[in-house]
Amino acid sequence: MALSHTTAYLFCFFTPFVAHDVTAWSGTVTFYNNRWHDISGGSYEYHIDDSQQCINLSCYNDRATSAKWSDIVKWGAFDGKSRIAFYTGKDCTGTIKDWDIKHPNGFPGNFFLDGIDNEISSFMISQLARRRRCLAHGTSSCL
Repeated sequence: MALSHTTAYLFCFFTPFVAHDVTAWSGTVTFYNNRWHDISGGSYEYHIDDSQQCINLSCYNDRATSAKWSDIVKWGAFDGKSRIAFYTGKDCTGTIKDWDIKHPNGFPGNFFLDGIDNEISSFMISQLARRRRCLAHGTSSCL
């Protein structure tokens, strides 16, 4: 009987997390070479469909001055929200600045104000934890 109650408890506790975790999504993160998402200086768009995956900016390393995202998963374990984090080092290391996906209080329009202008080397969508799997856009490194 105690085993039955434990099983029911575990099922009720973990089911909401699993249901959110398997929801399919596909979004984009666009980096701009100018402030305030000005496309005239160039931009690069990354397509992403998995959280907890560190993306190394091989094509746009140390060039981003601003960023925007769309269609990224909004549910996460951080007060019910997911977050996007930008790192100054490859493999999601170094200085980190992060924003709430759902309510970013304005997309980062000028990384200079955050002290990471032209220094971003990687980013990650954090949904469940701050742990990561790293991919250098096509090449795996710290999985």
